[in-house]
Amino acid sequence: MAEAKSQQEQYMYKRNFRSSIRLNYNHWVMKSLAGYLLHPSIPTLSSNIRIADCGTGTGIWSLELLPSLHPSSSITGFDISPTQFPPASSLPPAFTAVAHDCFKPFPTEYIGAFDIVHARLWLCLLNNPDAPKLLSNLLSLLKPGGYIQWLEPLPLSTRLVHGDPNVDASSVEKLVASWHKPKPTSTYEWVEGIAGLMEGEKVEVLANDKIDMPSQYQYVWAQSQLAGLDDIVEAGILSGAGASMAGIRKWMEELEEKFKEGVLINTSFTCVVGKKAV
Repeated sequence: MAEAKSQQEQYMYKRNFRSSIRLNYNHWVMKSLAGYLLHPSIPTLSSNIRIADCGTGTGIWSLELLPSLHPSSSITGFDISPTQFPPASSLPPAFTAVAHDCFKPFPTEYIGAFDIVHARLWLCLLNNPDAPKLLSNLLSLLKPGGYIQWLEPLPLSTRLVHGDPNVDASSVEKLVASWHKPKPTSTYEWVEGIAGLMEGEKVEVLANDKIDMPSQYQYVWAQSQLAGLDDIVEAGILSGAGASMAGIRKWMEELEEKFKEGVLINTSFTCVVGKKAV
């Protein structure tokens, strides 16, 4: 069978301090919704645990997890850009940040070197054809019997939450539609099928959890949407999407107003945990 043609998306966001604030904010949202950094099915009490954090961004997930691990354990964070890495002088010795494109083969020194691989928020870069390739690359980092955790929002679960049926919700409905299919090329079936992708790689699926969003997080999540749109506009990615920057800014103002009126969105998340064969 011919290999599926790559449909890897361009990264939509900037990598400045506002972008880092948004990533750290979303980290807090996801940690609060899930109730953990690492799924309870993954053992972490051993010494000398090595963890790979793929798509580490600001490193916030790794830096929050480290204090809960045995002092001999370590985390290596991989990201295509080092721009959002914290300054090396501020990092604990047990965390190393490495600039590497996770779609490309990892250097030999990292192959089969890790007990745990962590991945999340690859949604904006991945379409169906590229998800198996990325997963295979991430699994190459694992020792036999190692664990992988992958957490993502479920875009097709995004829905309108309408407090008052008399309030016009068209601007928020547009936001919901953009979650379902932000670009004509976007294909998100892979997100619903992460467990199946793992099974296709002979990985035992230990957990395939759906994480729902309680109502008290809906306004928090709405603010994240505005921060994300602001970041995208600053990066100029939407300039060719058939709308002017002024038009997008006007839409953002409408969204902010509707959010304050209680017209919100709700998105569920998925967390899949797998164990590599021994």
